[in-house]
Amino acid sequence: MRHILKIFIFLFIITTNQSCSRKNQKLESGETLIVPFTPNKFSTLESFVSEVTFVPLETKDDCLIGGTIAQAKVHKNLIYINSDGKQLLVFDLNGKFLREIGKRGQGPGEFINVRDFIFTNEGTIEILDFRKIERYSLEGKHLGTVNKFDFLGKDFYCNPHSFCRAFTSGYFLWGGIIEIQDVQLLERSRMMYHVNDQMQVVNAYFDTKLGDKMTKDRFKYYKDKILIIPSMYNYNIYQVNPNDSISIRYTFDFGNYGLETKEDLDISSGLDTYVHNIDDYVETDLYLYFSFIYKNRFHYMLYAKKSKQFYIYSSSGNDKDFKLFPAKAVHNDRLISLLEMYGLKIVMGRMSEENIKKWGLERFKNSPEDDNPVLVLYKTKF
Repeated sequence: MRHILKIFIFLFIITTNQSCSRKNQKLESGETLIVPFTPNKFSTLESFVSEVTFVPLETKDDCLIGGTIAQAKVHKNLIYINSDGKQLLVFDLNGKFLREIGKRGQGPGEFINVRDFIFTNEGTIEILDFRKIERYSLEGKHLGTVNKFDFLGKDFYCNPHSFCRAFTSGYFLWGGIIEIQDVQLLERSRMMYHVNDQMQVVNAYFDTKLGDKMTKDRFKYYKDKILIIPSMYNYNIYQVNPNDSISIRYTFDFGNYGLETKEDLDISSGLDTYVHNIDDYVETDLYLYFSFIYKNRFHYMLYAKKSKQFYIYSSSGNDKDFKLFPAKAVHNDRLISLLEMYGLKIVMGRMSEENIKKWGLERFKNSPEDDNPVLVLYKTKF
């Protein structure tokens, strides 16, 4: 926005006698981008997308993706899919199933659920589980429990759903539990925490008293940078610096459609008044992308870095043509969405035969609705 966001930073030290000190800190600001958002005035898909490719994921009994696709990340030309927190499945980008990483359970080397997962510089995968972090090889071999932790105390409650490694030591954790009755405890429990190698809290960031969104991709990556996706009514993208300090990378100014001050906001009315829930952030050398909500409608922003041009696309466009769906990952500058087969059938049912042929979707007409999802790759014109 038009001013530097004030962030309340809490310093928590986990000991038998927890202590807490609070201080205000101004974060170093980054580039401000004025978003030309005007309701009911949107770009067409073909104004910024030159090609759409559909790749069905192989469907077999040992790789059925059920429930919600919590996350998808591309690493070394393979896509890793978090299936409803119950499975971590690996496919190649031609849709062939390769392997499963770990198993759900409470035995050695097993996890209760996949809350988040990251790829390390050592060539391993770490899975954030309930109160612990498990490590696996890229081939799926369990390499040990990295850390166990318990932040579920009387005076301090952190039940993280997202994490990343810090540059110097330890991790950044994000998350809490919504069903906390103590308001003060609730505010302290829904932030980002920096913990050291002993899983002791070093710093806390991002007071989220206006509400949090349980995104599964709070941390994103661009080259060697760790990027942080904000909470509701926060229009900044942050980054973790090499010394583990936090700074603002981009500020997106939505003008009259962005919330200027958060004091005394009635969230229920604000949902219909202001842009909120910036999510699905992607950054490449060519563009920035994210989704946001305005008046209960999903919208998508693409910003071409070279031309400095914005493209704002709405999910409420022409139902007879194919749409842009929320991007879960990126590969070679192509945005990747995962569209469940029954959802694709619904979309095709609304499309004209001409558009079905235009996008090459005829081959899915006879596909069973319970088949695995389809990777949708959007190549931009940037």
